[in-house]
Amino acid sequence: MVFHKITVHASALGVEFIVGVLTAAGADCFEIEDPADLRELLDEKYVPFDYVDDTLLDRQNDEPQVRVYLADNPQGRERMKEVLEGIARLKEETGFDLGSLETEITETDDGEWADNWKEFFHPLPVGDRFVVKPTWENWDPDGRIVLEIDPESSFGSGQHETTSLCLCALEKSDVSGKDVLDMGCGSGILGIGALLLGAKSVLAVDIDRNAVDIAEKNARLNRVEGFTGICGDLLSDPETYAAVTGRRYGIILANIVADVIIAMAPVFRSVLDEGGILIASGIISPRRDEVIAGLEKSGFTVAGINEKNDWTALICR
Repeated sequence: MVFHKITVHASALGVEFIVGVLTAAGADCFEIEDPADLRELLDEKYVPFDYVDDTLLDRQNDEPQVRVYLADNPQGRERMKEVLEGIARLKEETGFDLGSLETEITETDDGEWADNWKEFFHPLPVGDRFVVKPTWENWDPDGRIVLEIDPESSFGSGQHETTSLCLCALEKSDVSGKDVLDMGCGSGILGIGALLLGAKSVLAVDIDRNAVDIAEKNARLNRVEGFTGICGDLLSDPETYAAVTGRRYGIILANIVADVIIAMAPVFRSVLDEGGILIASGIISPRRDEVIAGLEKSGFTVAGINEKNDWTALICR
């Protein structure tokens, strides 16, 4: 797949404004390179000087950069248009020193880097019941449920704490015969895991078309039935909202981020069956209490809290 790489040069303050533009356009996966981080590292001697690449030393006084990769498809091109328009507005409207706001756009094919993750992805036992494995490796399941996942450029291989916390909570839940909502499905790993545990159906939702395509591909790899993927933003897209709220669910899986979980909590409460559960993850532990307060305000009761390496998953009723 071809991607457009957008690189924006800005001051430290400008980076904050650029991040706002990207988030408003729905491009919430990006990277920030700030030479100030390198200068701090060198000043504080966190890393011996001999271990620092000489090419980095030449960039200590460069402007910070924000980079985002957008797929060359209708959704990606629309987001690129919104990003560029947002940057143009910053140049015209703000009176702050945001840096040069110089923008570079290049095309890159994921052929060279799309498979790099394979080097680090091997069969991984998760919890008591699952083993997550890539398709190209063999594994003796030894009584575990085999979840075959090729995440490609999407999130969800079981290696990150947020995903493993969800799978561990899911395997301890009564899943059999339930309709499941997988919000922010990424690679589809959680929804597919629910079907392998006996769920009746899964509606998998993501704002990224590429993620939905990968999730559907992974569902086919696992030969599960009842998996439906849709692309859209629950909070701003009427069609997605109607599709999600047109049914009820025994289990809702939301491995997203704190702010989005809080914003979606009233919708989750309205579509969750009585006696159903919400498994919410992607929450950094310092924001745990804030998310709990938001969920309780929407009518949820927190029945369990699982934490691992500063990440939190909440099991709510």
